[in-house]
Amino acid sequence: MGKKKAQQPSPSSDDLLNTLGDFTSKENWDSFFTIRGSDDSFEWYAEWTELQGSLLPLLQGAPPSSLQILVPGCGNSRLSEHVYDAGFHAITNIDFSKVAISDMLRRNVRDRPNMRWRVMDMTQMQFTNETFDVILDKGGLDALMEPELGSKLGYQYLSEVRRILKSGGKFICLTLAESHVLGLLFPKFRFGWNISIYAIPQKPSSKPNLQTFMVVAEKENSSLLHEIISSFNHSSLVCNRDQAIGLCEAFEKENQIRKEYLDGADIIYSLEDLQLGAKGDLTKLNPGHRIQLTLGGHGCSKYSYKATGNGSSV
Repeated sequence: MGKKKAQQPSPSSDDLLNTLGDFTSKENWDSFFTIRGSDDSFEWYAEWTELQGSLLPLLQGAPPSSLQILVPGCGNSRLSEHVYDAGFHAITNIDFSKVAISDMLRRNVRDRPNMRWRVMDMTQMQFTNETFDVILDKGGLDALMEPELGSKLGYQYLSEVRRILKSGGKFICLTLAESHVLGLLFPKFRFGWNISIYAIPQKPSSKPNLQTFMVVAEKENSSLLHEIISSFNHSSLVCNRDQAIGLCEAFEKENQIRKEYLDGADIIYSLEDLQLGAKGDLTKLNPGHRIQLTLGGHGCSKYSYKATGNGSSV
């Protein structure tokens, strides 16, 4: 066996993050993973010891061998490795960084031979409709949603999530739950989805840091709308104050919209709602009940039409 080379000090996490700049740039991520190296995994947000108690129960039900799981924007996180070692072997990992995918394939090919790795852009995924039972996102949506870049990439990604997830499947999103992220995620999964939010336990600290949350959106074979459920007391969050305020405001705003709909207030449909979930029948309205239909895609001109039911037709 050859002589082992002395290891050079690794750059700090902060130094490496500063090299990224734009989290949506493939070239920046290639450089990041090249500097980081294949054996030095980088965990965004929570560690596996903090995640497994909340995550693994969500994967129960179907036989582990048949549960098709996608990990988009996998990077060099060990998340999918831990899930694989817990018995769930049908895992597909994608990332648009060739460096990351090459390193991860090399690291896992012997110990986890059934795990798949593909170079792919998560905003334009090359999978057929309703391919996966679970989509497990750890920081992917957050990386696409840099405030100065707008929500276009996040919108494209969530549209793909809706398309490739099976009926009854779960989108599990590990996120910092910033208000601009939830402001896109909640409406995108409004009709025909059941949403819950979990707070991932943190290690005790004298200085509250940004906390990781888990948003779970389950796809139903219906057009029902539900209020969002949280598994924690909003007033007792021990995280950064601005983060807690943003989360609570986004949560309460969306649930107010959903409550008004459930109480029989005016219904506002977008064309996408009708195509991908709401499936509202505009020819059968309750007497006096108004509906607003908004036409136009994300980032395009939009036109709204209002109608009032007379008991049988618009």
